[in-house]
Amino acid sequence: MIGPAEVGHGLGFALRPRLGLGSLVLALGAGLAFGLYMALADATVFAGVVPEVQRQMVAQMATTERIAFFARGALVDELLYRLIGLTAIAWSLAQVTPLRGGALIWPAILLAAFVLYPTGNWVYFRALEPGTMTVLREIALHGAAGVLWGWLYWRHGWLSAVTGHVAAHLSLQPLLGAA
Repeated sequence: MIGPAEVGHGLGFALRPRLGLGSLVLALGAGLAFGLYMALADATVFAGVVPEVQRQMVAQMATTERIAFFARGALVDELLYRLIGLTAIAWSLAQVTPLRGGALIWPAILLAAFVLYPTGNWVYFRALEPGTMTVLREIALHGAAGVLWGWLYWRHGWLSAVTGHVAAHLSLQPLLGAA
């Protein structure tokens, strides 16, 4: 029987942190580290293809404003792309394949990160400069982030995914402003 903190009809997803404070601390550390990775990647490898909208936002908004803006966005993303989207993809795969456990969840995480998220953000993606480095940037930054948040949701609970996603912006946004 599925308990009140579980979602996804027995797929192994939970709302609350599975390990309590331990899951939240792990998510916080993972998010802070991922935000640092994103900032360093944009300052070095992807410096030439950072979207203009990002440059404008950094120039026009204070760090605290950007953190608040992206914290709200992180919550919405986690609702749409993990709690609803990833759960629905995993449930659908469970209906049409014999896959279970990680063999079922990993394809669902990858589909949510690399298909669902770009589809839901097509206006942003359409506005990007075409080119190999731009595609690599989106895979290395946003796609990889979606995989990390999906893994946190699956293994540590949805609130852990939210914590990690928000934490990424706690380290990313001040570093973008410093560059």
